[in-house]
Amino acid sequence: MKKIISISCIVAVLMLLASCGGGGDSSSSAVEFYTDKGGENVGIMNSMSDQIKKDGGVGYKTVGYTEVTAYETAIQQSLDSDKAPGLFTWWSGDKLKKLVDNDLVVDLTKEWKDYYEKEGVNPGLADAFTIDGKVYAAPYSVLYNGILYNKHLFDKYNLEVPKTWDEFIKVCDTLKANKVEPIGLKNDPWASFLWFQTLIASYDPDLYVGLTKGDIKYTDPEMKKVMKIWQKMIKKGYFGDPVDPASQVKMFSSDESAMIYEPTVTSTTLKKDYNMEPGKDFDVFVAPSMTANQKQVIFYEAAPIVVSKNSKQSAEAKKVLQSFYKKDVQQIFVDEAGVINTDQTKSDDPVNGGFVKEAADASKYTVMIRYYEATPIDVVNVATDELWKFFYNPTDAMIDDTLNTIQKAADSAFK
Repeated sequence: MKKIISISCIVAVLMLLASCGGGGDSSSSAVEFYTDKGGENVGIMNSMSDQIKKDGGVGYKTVGYTEVTAYETAIQQSLDSDKAPGLFTWWSGDKLKKLVDNDLVVDLTKEWKDYYEKEGVNPGLADAFTIDGKVYAAPYSVLYNGILYNKHLFDKYNLEVPKTWDEFIKVCDTLKANKVEPIGLKNDPWASFLWFQTLIASYDPDLYVGLTKGDIKYTDPEMKKVMKIWQKMIKKGYFGDPVDPASQVKMFSSDESAMIYEPTVTSTTLKKDYNMEPGKDFDVFVAPSMTANQKQVIFYEAAPIVVSKNSKQSAEAKKVLQSFYKKDVQQIFVDEAGVINTDQTKSDDPVNGGFVKEAADASKYTVMIRYYEATPIDVVNVATDELWKFFYNPTDAMIDDTLNTIQKAADSAFK
C-alpha cells in the first residue's frame, strides 16, 4: 500500500512540474488554479473563469485532483519553486499556519478590505484564515453544518423540530421505537469528530473553545460528562452503522434514516441525485443546546484559496481573486454547486440558502470553526482514530483511554 501511495504521489508531482514547465513567461499565460476538489467542480470553476474574462478580469485554468494525498504532496513539492501554481486550495488551521511559517503564501489582508468584503464576503470569515494578525487566504467555499431531517419520517411519526435537548432525545427515542434509524453516519476516517464537536458545543460552547485552544484538557471532568452523553446515545442505538458517504445519503433519501449531520450544501446532491425537494422532502435544524438560554452553535468549514508567494504567477493570481467574488461569477457557484460565499448572490434552495442566512443571526447562534480546522492537526489525527475506537466500543474504560490518549497528543501540540 505504501508503494502504491508513493507512486501516485510521484506521478502527481511529475504532472505538476510538466504542466508548469511549458516554457515562456507564465505571466502571459492563464493562471493555474490547483484544487483538491476535482471532478465536476473543474467544469464549474472553468465556467466561473470564463465569466471573469467576459467581465474584463484575469481568468485562470483549473487543475483538479480527487486524491488528497497525491494533491497535497504535489503542492508541497512545488511551493519553493517559481513554477508553483499561482492559486491553490488548501486547509485552514494548522496546515495553513505551516505554509505561513515557511513564508510560502501571500498576505491578502489588504485584498480583503479592498475587494472581497466589498463584493459581499462576510468580514468575519477572515478569522478562519488569520495568523498573527494577517489574513493569508480567501474563501473557496464556506459550508455551514446542520442536522438535515427527513420530513416524510417526521410527519409519519408526528415529530416536530426539537427546540431543546430533551425534545431531541424524544425524537430519537420515537424513531428508534418505530425501527427507523434516527441518525445516519458516514464512515470516512476523519468523520468521527462530527458528533463529538456537536455534543461538546451543545453542552457548553466555552468548553469547546477552551479545548481547541489548549486551555482545557480532554481529561477535564466536564469532558467526561459529554462522553457519557455520547456513550448513552450510542448504546441506545440512536446512531446507525457507519457507511460510505454515498450510502449514507441514499439511506436518508429512501426513508431508512431520519437525520444526518452534514453541510447544508448536501441539499444540492439530494435534489440532483435523489429528486428530493428542499423544504418539502427534507429540511434542516441546529442541534439544540443542553442549557436553557444558551445560544445554539453552528459549525462551519471554510476552505481557503491561497496565493503562492514564489510563483511567477503570484501577481496575476491576486488579480484573479479580485474578480472571483463578483456577483455574476459567484452566482454560477451557487447555481451549479450550491456554494454560497457572498451575500450578493441568490439561492432558490430554502434549505441551503435559508440556513446560510439563518446562520448570520448572531442573536440566536454562535458560529464556530469546526474541530478539524480549529485543532492542531497532530491532535486531530490522534483524536479521529481514538473517537472511532470509542464509538465501536463505548465502555467506561474506553472513555478514559480515549481522552487520555488524545490529551497526550494535546500536551505535545500545545507545549
